[in-house]
Amino acid sequence: MVLSALKGLLSPDTLSRLTPLGGFEARVYTDGERVYKVYRPGEAHLAALEAERMARAGLGSFVLGVAEVEGQGVLVIRHFPGKPFSPEAFTSKALAALSHLFLSLHRLPEPGYVEREELSERLERFAESLGSVPEALSLIKALMREVAWVAGVEKRFCHRDAWAGNLLLKTQENPSHDDPEVLLVDWVRSGGDDPARDLALLKTGSLDLLGEKRAREALFRLVQFYPKEVRERLAFYVPLTYLHDLHWFRTKKPEGFLEALADKLPRALSFFQDCFPLRNRAC
Repeated sequence: MVLSALKGLLSPDTLSRLTPLGGFEARVYTDGERVYKVYRPGEAHLAALEAERMARAGLGSFVLGVAEVEGQGVLVIRHFPGKPFSPEAFTSKALAALSHLFLSLHRLPEPGYVEREELSERLERFAESLGSVPEALSLIKALMREVAWVAGVEKRFCHRDAWAGNLLLKTQENPSHDDPEVLLVDWVRSGGDDPARDLALLKTGSLDLLGEKRAREALFRLVQFYPKEVRERLAFYVPLTYLHDLHWFRTKKPEGFLEALADKLPRALSFFQDCFPLRNRAC
């Protein structure tokens, strides 16, 4: 069904050169020069939505077209000469580019404020699924006491899905001067949020591959140009993000829960302990 949508757009020669790249929200293919994201029927509108959000993020030059074929949405973007985030490819130049990218995003205003009720409900869901783990429950209760402090923040434009597969780093084999050092892809989930949460997702989803010490160093270098209050809220959102991951494993992929628990809960507890109270200069 996916290829039937592309048959209406591409020549037989191009179709024969397509390589699948996987994908969650959409099926993704490349011919080496362009990337084609195909959204299933019922979600065809997401192709245009993603194109709009890429333009808002300053990435409009990557968008080559949007189409709807046989009820499926197709987003065509320019191929980026990079690979998913890995420690080997993460250089000081990439860190500087990543800092610039997130700062640029987070300067863009979005309507609304972070709601206290939404944060409380999220923590209550985590308490239900993780209540059998005493250390996790204790951390959830500690974060609940901080909800009033982090709520009420004006929303900014955030990517909200900066895991390693969505963060592409330029490779040495493709040193084009026309492309940025890093590129965030998959903008469907982007929108208004607290920049501190966006940065927390970056740490837990990508930077942690560096190892905890290097991940923290990279995170703190990246946020040094942010307002003090954003940096301080990392103490809330980094542990919250790990808890979200554990909640996901417990409810969606229980066979991987114990492994995730052994990895993520110590990271969550350590970050919370090191960064609260806020007078602690570790963060």
